[in-house]
Amino acid sequence: MRCRGMILPALVLTCLVFSQVAQALTMEPPLPGDCAQAEKTEDPEVKVSLYTRCLDGNDKYGISLEAYQRNTMHFHRANALFELRRYAEALADYDLVIAKTYSGHVWALNQRGLTHREMGQRQLALADFNQALELNSDAVPVRFDRGRLFAEMGLYRSAVEDLGIAAASSPDTALYANALSWLLATCPDAKVRDGEEAVRFALKAVSIDRNAQYLDTLAAALARKGDFKQAVETQKAALDLLRKDKAGQETIKEFTTRLSLYTADKPYTQDRPE
Repeated sequence: MRCRGMILPALVLTCLVFSQVAQALTMEPPLPGDCAQAEKTEDPEVKVSLYTRCLDGNDKYGISLEAYQRNTMHFHRANALFELRRYAEALADYDLVIAKTYSGHVWALNQRGLTHREMGQRQLALADFNQALELNSDAVPVRFDRGRLFAEMGLYRSAVEDLGIAAASSPDTALYANALSWLLATCPDAKVRDGEEAVRFALKAVSIDRNAQYLDTLAAALARKGDFKQAVETQKAALDLLRKDKAGQETIKEFTTRLSLYTADKPYTQDRPE
């Protein structure tokens, strides 16, 4: 129904009412107070408490909460539980969301995969990542997470492929470029290592975000390329940043060990996974 300017008053009123009803029908129902408050807080402990009260209130007191909103609340609570490393509880929420989402929930599958990975259940994690990518092959974060998992499993060529796709799909994301560079520079499999490409991606990461971790990767890439003098200078710069940021002694020791290798004209190579 289209409402025009030159019409009778009764029709004007009808148009106004119709517009208000249409708007009301398209508006999402407001979230209960606990849910709305949980969305705003940054503290994961508080999030879990508020989301639980929200969901319990819906069960016990019939507070209005649409099915899709309820799924969203379970998903957000699972993410907070994951942050708290309460993995078994997080899995229960992810399982519920996935089971109740008819078309599949890419991000719940991805997060469940990350949860399985943290629990040491790599095959289950891989199955989740694969299913998520079947639903959406363009989900770059899932591609990245699967690439990291492949590397942990010693499936280096598959890891390079996934990390390469992630880095190419999101060229402004330093995290993706750094992860690919680190693998190319330090991979236990000599057939996968590529110093030139490692330097290229490491420089990209550092140009976006110059931090100690990315400088450490750049130093490893330079050493793999055979430019040990530059690797030493870069690793010293990484250590300077670590000390400035008051990093833990374990991290400083790890960076210092690599510096000793570069000083001796030796590249750093990761150990093969168990």
